[in-house]
Amino acid sequence: MSDFSARVKGGFRRGLAAITGMSAFDLALRLTLVDLLLRPVGGWMVRPFTLALAALGLLAPGLFRAPVLWLGLTILTGLRVVLDWPLQDNHAYLLFYWCLAVTLALSLGDSERLLSVNARLMIGLVFAFSVLWKLVLSPDFMNGTFFMVTLLSDHRFEGFTRVAGGLSAEGYEALSEFIRGGGAYYAGEGGVPEIPPRLAALTHLLTYWTIAIEAAVAVFFLMPLRLAASRTRDYLLIIFCVTTYGVANVDGFGWLLLAMGAAQAGEGRDRVRLLYVAAFLLIIFYGYYTFSRLL
Repeated sequence: MSDFSARVKGGFRRGLAAITGMSAFDLALRLTLVDLLLRPVGGWMVRPFTLALAALGLLAPGLFRAPVLWLGLTILTGLRVVLDWPLQDNHAYLLFYWCLAVTLALSLGDSERLLSVNARLMIGLVFAFSVLWKLVLSPDFMNGTFFMVTLLSDHRFEGFTRVAGGLSAEGYEALSEFIRGGGAYYAGEGGVPEIPPRLAALTHLLTYWTIAIEAAVAVFFLMPLRLAASRTRDYLLIIFCVTTYGVANVDGFGWLLLAMGAAQAGEGRDRVRLLYVAAFLLIIFYGYYTFSRLL
Protein backbone atom coordinates (compact mmCIF):
# COMPACT_ATOMS: atom_id res chain seq x y z
CA MET A 1 0.00 0.00 0.00
CA SER A 2 2.83 2.39 0.86
CA ASP A 3 4.48 1.65 -2.50
CA PHE A 4 1.22 2.35 -4.29
CA SER A 5 0.79 5.60 -2.36
CA ALA A 6 4.30 6.66 -3.29
CA ARG A 7 3.60 5.96 -6.96
CA VAL A 8 0.39 7.99 -6.84
CA LYS A 9 2.19 10.90 -5.19
CA GLY A 10 5.01 10.63 -7.70
CA GLY A 11 2.60 10.63 -10.62
CA PHE A 12 0.76 13.61 -9.20
CA ARG A 13 4.00 15.56 -8.80
CA ARG A 14 5.04 14.72 -12.35
CA GLY A 15 1.68 15.94 -13.59
CA LEU A 16 2.05 19.23 -11.75
CA ALA A 17 5.59 19.61 -13.03
CA ALA A 18 4.42 19.01 -16.60
CA ILE A 19 1.81 21.76 -16.30
CA THR A 20 4.10 24.27 -14.61
CA GLY A 21 6.89 23.44 -17.06
CA MET A 22 4.62 24.07 -20.01
CA SER A 23 4.63 27.54 -21.56
CA ALA A 24 1.51 29.66 -21.24
CA PHE A 25 1.16 29.49 -25.02
CA ASP A 26 1.23 25.69 -25.17
CA LEU A 27 -1.15 25.38 -22.22
CA ALA A 28 -3.65 27.76 -23.81
CA LEU A 29 -3.63 25.86 -27.10
CA ARG A 30 -4.08 22.51 -25.40
CA LEU A 31 -6.93 23.79 -23.21
CA THR A 32 -8.65 25.17 -26.31
CA LEU A 33 -8.40 21.80 -28.06
CA VAL A 34 -9.79 20.04 -24.98
CA ASP A 35 -12.65 22.56 -24.95
CA LEU A 36 -13.45 21.68 -28.58
CA LEU A 37 -13.44 17.98 -27.74
CA LEU A 38 -15.64 18.32 -24.68
CA ARG A 39 -18.09 20.71 -26.33
CA PRO A 40 -17.91 20.10 -30.09
CA VAL A 41 -19.47 22.91 -32.10
CA GLY A 42 -21.70 23.05 -35.14
CA GLY A 43 -23.97 20.65 -36.93
CA TRP A 44 -23.19 17.57 -38.98
CA MET A 45 -21.27 19.58 -41.61
CA VAL A 46 -18.86 21.05 -39.04
CA ARG A 47 -18.76 18.99 -35.87
CA PRO A 48 -16.97 15.79 -37.03
CA PHE A 49 -14.20 17.78 -38.72
CA THR A 50 -13.76 19.98 -35.65
CA LEU A 51 -13.54 16.93 -33.41
CA ALA A 52 -11.06 15.25 -35.74
CA LEU A 53 -8.75 18.28 -35.87
CA ALA A 54 -8.90 18.80 -32.10
CA ALA A 55 -8.12 15.14 -31.47
CA LEU A 56 -5.22 15.17 -33.95
CA GLY A 57 -3.83 18.31 -32.35
CA LEU A 58 -3.70 16.60 -28.97
CA LEU A 59 -2.53 13.18 -30.16
CA ALA A 60 0.12 13.99 -32.77
CA PRO A 61 3.31 15.35 -31.18
CA GLY A 62 3.79 19.02 -31.99
CA LEU A 63 0.77 19.27 -34.28
CA PHE A 64 -1.06 21.56 -31.86
CA ARG A 65 1.44 24.27 -32.86
CA ALA A 66 0.87 23.84 -36.61
CA PRO A 67 -0.70 26.94 -38.25
CA VAL A 68 -2.58 24.73 -40.73
CA LEU A 69 -4.40 22.97 -37.88
CA TRP A 70 -5.62 26.28 -36.45
CA LEU A 71 -6.46 27.61 -39.89
CA GLY A 72 -8.74 24.61 -40.31
CA LEU A 73 -10.35 25.26 -36.91
CA THR A 74 -10.76 28.94 -37.79
CA ILE A 75 -12.57 28.04 -41.00
CA LEU A 76 -14.78 25.50 -39.23
CA THR A 77 -15.73 27.76 -36.31
CA GLY A 78 -16.41 30.59 -38.76
CA LEU A 79 -18.48 28.27 -40.94
CA ARG A 80 -20.48 27.27 -37.88
CA VAL A 81 -21.41 30.92 -37.28
CA VAL A 82 -22.43 31.40 -40.91
CA LEU A 83 -24.48 28.19 -41.15
CA ASP A 84 -26.29 28.78 -37.82
CA TRP A 85 -26.90 32.50 -38.39
CA PRO A 86 -28.40 34.28 -36.50
CA LEU A 87 -26.62 32.61 -33.59
CA GLN A 88 -27.54 33.41 -29.99
CA ASP A 89 -24.49 31.75 -28.42
CA ASN A 90 -22.17 34.74 -28.17
CA HIS A 91 -19.20 32.57 -27.23
CA ALA A 92 -19.43 31.01 -30.71
CA TYR A 93 -18.22 34.30 -32.16
CA LEU A 94 -15.49 34.54 -29.52
CA LEU A 95 -14.31 31.01 -30.33
CA PHE A 96 -13.94 31.97 -33.99
CA TYR A 97 -12.00 35.15 -33.09
CA TRP A 98 -9.77 33.15 -30.75
CA CYS A 99 -8.94 30.47 -33.33
CA LEU A 100 -8.14 33.25 -35.79
CA ALA A 101 -5.87 34.92 -33.23
CA VAL A 102 -4.01 31.62 -32.67
CA THR A 103 -3.62 31.13 -36.43
CA LEU A 104 -2.18 34.61 -36.91
CA ALA A 105 0.11 34.31 -33.88
CA LEU A 106 1.55 31.04 -35.19
CA SER A 107 1.97 32.45 -38.70
CA LEU A 108 3.49 35.86 -37.96
CA GLY A 109 6.24 34.97 -35.49
CA ASP A 110 6.75 36.01 -31.85
CA SER A 111 3.75 33.77 -31.26
CA GLU A 112 3.65 33.79 -27.47
CA ARG A 113 3.74 37.59 -27.13
CA LEU A 114 1.16 38.11 -29.88
CA LEU A 115 -1.27 35.59 -28.43
CA SER A 116 -0.77 36.94 -24.90
CA VAL A 117 -1.62 40.48 -26.01
CA ASN A 118 -4.63 39.34 -28.03
CA ALA A 119 -5.92 37.18 -25.18
CA ARG A 120 -5.69 40.04 -22.68
CA LEU A 121 -7.39 42.56 -24.97
CA MET A 122 -10.10 40.15 -26.13
CA ILE A 123 -11.03 39.20 -22.57
CA GLY A 124 -11.07 42.84 -21.52
CA LEU A 125 -13.25 43.87 -24.46
CA VAL A 126 -15.67 40.96 -24.00
CA PHE A 127 -16.31 41.97 -20.41
CA ALA A 128 -16.37 45.69 -21.21
CA PHE A 129 -19.07 45.20 -23.86
CA SER A 130 -20.96 42.92 -21.49
CA VAL A 131 -21.02 45.64 -18.83
CA LEU A 132 -22.04 48.22 -21.45
CA TRP A 133 -24.98 46.05 -22.49
CA LYS A 134 -26.12 45.56 -18.90
CA LEU A 135 -25.70 49.12 -17.66
CA VAL A 136 -26.71 51.16 -20.71
CA LEU A 137 -28.46 49.12 -23.38
CA SER A 138 -30.70 46.88 -21.25
CA PRO A 139 -32.81 48.71 -18.66
CA ASP A 140 -34.39 45.44 -17.55
CA PHE A 141 -31.07 44.15 -16.22
CA MET A 142 -30.30 46.54 -13.37
CA ASN A 143 -33.83 46.36 -11.93
CA GLY A 144 -33.50 42.59 -11.49
CA THR A 145 -35.97 41.60 -14.22
CA PHE A 146 -33.36 39.75 -16.27
CA PHE A 147 -32.36 37.39 -13.47
CA MET A 148 -35.93 36.98 -12.24
CA VAL A 149 -37.10 35.83 -15.68
CA THR A 150 -33.99 33.72 -16.31
CA LEU A 151 -34.11 31.90 -12.98
CA LEU A 152 -37.80 31.08 -13.36
CA SER A 153 -38.05 30.34 -17.09
CA ASP A 154 -34.94 28.22 -17.65
CA HIS A 155 -35.20 24.81 -15.98
CA ARG A 156 -31.40 24.52 -15.92
CA PHE A 157 -31.52 26.95 -13.00
CA GLU A 158 -34.37 25.26 -11.15
CA GLY A 159 -32.23 23.63 -8.47
CA PHE A 160 -30.25 26.78 -7.76
CA THR A 161 -33.39 28.94 -7.75
CA ARG A 162 -35.23 26.67 -5.34
CA VAL A 163 -32.32 26.35 -2.91
CA ALA A 164 -31.00 29.91 -2.99
CA GLY A 165 -34.42 31.53 -3.48
CA GLY A 166 -36.16 29.50 -0.78
CA LEU A 167 -38.85 28.07 -3.05
CA SER A 168 -40.74 24.82 -2.73
CA ALA A 169 -41.29 22.69 -5.82
CA GLU A 170 -44.88 23.92 -6.02
CA GLY A 171 -43.89 27.55 -5.53
CA TYR A 172 -41.25 27.34 -8.21
CA GLU A 173 -43.63 25.68 -10.66
CA ALA A 174 -46.32 28.33 -10.11
CA LEU A 175 -43.89 31.19 -10.72
CA SER A 176 -42.29 29.40 -13.66
CA GLU A 177 -45.64 28.82 -15.34
CA PHE A 178 -46.57 32.44 -14.76
CA ILE A 179 -43.33 33.72 -16.34
CA ARG A 180 -43.31 31.32 -19.27
CA GLY A 181 -46.99 31.97 -19.94
CA GLY A 182 -46.42 35.68 -20.33
CA GLY A 183 -48.20 36.48 -17.07
CA ALA A 184 -51.49 37.72 -18.55
CA TYR A 185 -53.41 34.46 -18.63
CA TYR A 186 -52.39 33.32 -15.17
CA ALA A 187 -52.99 36.75 -13.69
CA GLY A 188 -56.56 36.56 -14.96
CA GLU A 189 -57.09 33.03 -13.64
CA GLY A 190 -55.60 33.14 -10.19
CA GLY A 191 -53.88 36.45 -9.70
CA VAL A 192 -50.20 37.25 -9.79
CA PRO A 193 -48.12 34.81 -7.72
CA GLU A 194 -46.28 36.44 -4.85
CA ILE A 195 -42.52 36.85 -5.27
CA PRO A 196 -40.84 35.63 -2.07
CA PRO A 197 -38.57 38.28 -0.49
CA ARG A 198 -35.65 35.86 -0.53
CA LEU A 199 -35.97 35.32 -4.28
CA ALA A 200 -36.23 39.07 -4.90
CA ALA A 201 -33.11 39.63 -2.79
CA LEU A 202 -31.31 36.87 -4.73
CA THR A 203 -32.03 38.50 -8.10
CA HIS A 204 -30.66 41.85 -6.88
CA LEU A 205 -27.59 40.17 -5.37
CA LEU A 206 -26.86 38.37 -8.65
CA THR A 207 -27.39 41.60 -10.59
CA TYR A 208 -24.93 43.68 -8.58
CA TRP A 209 -22.39 40.88 -8.24
CA THR A 210 -22.40 40.30 -12.02
CA ILE A 211 -21.85 43.98 -12.76
CA ALA A 212 -19.11 44.27 -10.13
CA ILE A 213 -17.09 41.20 -11.15
CA GLU A 214 -17.44 41.80 -14.91
CA ALA A 215 -16.47 45.48 -14.59
CA ALA A 216 -13.46 44.52 -12.49
CA VAL A 217 -12.30 41.94 -15.05
CA ALA A 218 -12.71 44.47 -17.87
CA VAL A 219 -10.75 47.19 -16.05
CA PHE A 220 -7.85 44.99 -14.98
CA PHE A 221 -7.46 43.28 -18.34
CA LEU A 222 -7.55 46.53 -20.30
CA MET A 223 -5.33 48.61 -18.04
CA PRO A 224 -1.60 48.95 -18.91
CA LEU A 225 0.53 46.00 -17.88
CA ARG A 226 1.75 46.11 -14.33
CA LEU A 227 2.86 43.24 -12.13
CA ALA A 228 0.18 43.81 -9.47
CA ALA A 229 -2.52 44.27 -12.09
CA SER A 230 -1.49 41.09 -13.90
CA ARG A 231 -1.83 39.06 -10.73
CA THR A 232 -5.16 40.60 -9.84
CA ARG A 233 -6.72 40.18 -13.27
CA ASP A 234 -6.01 36.44 -13.33
CA TYR A 235 -7.60 35.90 -9.94
CA LEU A 236 -10.65 37.98 -10.94
CA LEU A 237 -11.17 35.96 -14.13
CA ILE A 238 -10.81 32.66 -12.28
CA ILE A 239 -13.26 33.80 -9.58
CA PHE A 240 -15.73 34.84 -12.28
CA CYS A 241 -15.53 31.45 -14.03
CA VAL A 242 -15.70 29.41 -10.81
CA THR A 243 -18.73 31.29 -9.48
CA THR A 244 -20.60 31.83 -12.74
CA TYR A 245 -20.38 28.42 -14.39
CA GLY A 246 -21.38 26.59 -11.23
CA VAL A 247 -24.81 28.16 -11.78
CA ALA A 248 -24.96 28.90 -15.50
CA ASN A 249 -24.55 25.67 -17.44
CA VAL A 250 -22.46 27.15 -20.26
CA ASP A 251 -19.27 25.25 -19.61
CA GLY A 252 -17.87 25.74 -23.12
CA PHE A 253 -17.78 29.49 -22.56
CA GLY A 254 -16.02 29.04 -19.22
CA TRP A 255 -13.39 26.72 -20.70
CA LEU A 256 -12.74 29.17 -23.54
CA LEU A 257 -12.25 32.11 -21.15
CA LEU A 258 -9.88 30.04 -19.01
CA ALA A 259 -7.85 28.97 -22.06
CA MET A 260 -7.56 32.61 -23.12
CA GLY A 261 -6.62 33.62 -19.59
CA ALA A 262 -3.90 30.99 -19.46
CA ALA A 263 -2.42 32.40 -22.70
CA GLN A 264 -1.42 35.64 -20.98
CA ALA A 265 -0.12 34.02 -17.75
CA GLY A 266 3.53 34.11 -18.78
CA GLU A 267 6.81 33.08 -17.20
CA GLY A 268 7.04 32.95 -13.43
CA ARG A 269 3.28 32.46 -13.10
CA ASP A 270 3.29 28.74 -12.29
CA ARG A 271 0.70 29.00 -9.52
CA VAL A 272 -1.69 30.99 -11.71
CA ARG A 273 -1.41 28.46 -14.54
CA LEU A 274 -2.23 25.68 -12.08
CA LEU A 275 -5.27 27.65 -10.92
CA TYR A 276 -6.45 28.01 -14.53
CA VAL A 277 -6.17 24.25 -15.00
CA ALA A 278 -7.90 23.56 -11.67
CA ALA A 279 -10.78 25.88 -12.61
CA PHE A 280 -11.01 24.18 -16.02
CA LEU A 281 -11.33 20.78 -14.34
CA LEU A 282 -13.81 22.11 -11.77
CA ILE A 283 -16.17 23.27 -14.53
CA ILE A 284 -16.14 19.69 -15.89
CA PHE A 285 -17.57 18.54 -12.55
CA TYR A 286 -20.09 21.37 -12.58
CA GLY A 287 -21.63 19.81 -15.68
CA TYR A 288 -22.48 16.64 -13.75
CA TYR A 289 -23.13 17.96 -10.26
CA THR A 290 -25.27 21.05 -10.85
CA PHE A 291 -27.94 22.03 -8.34
CA SER A 292 -30.66 20.74 -10.65
CA ARG A 293 -29.03 17.33 -11.04
CA LEU A 294 -28.38 16.94 -7.33
CA LEU A 295 -31.99 17.76 -6.51
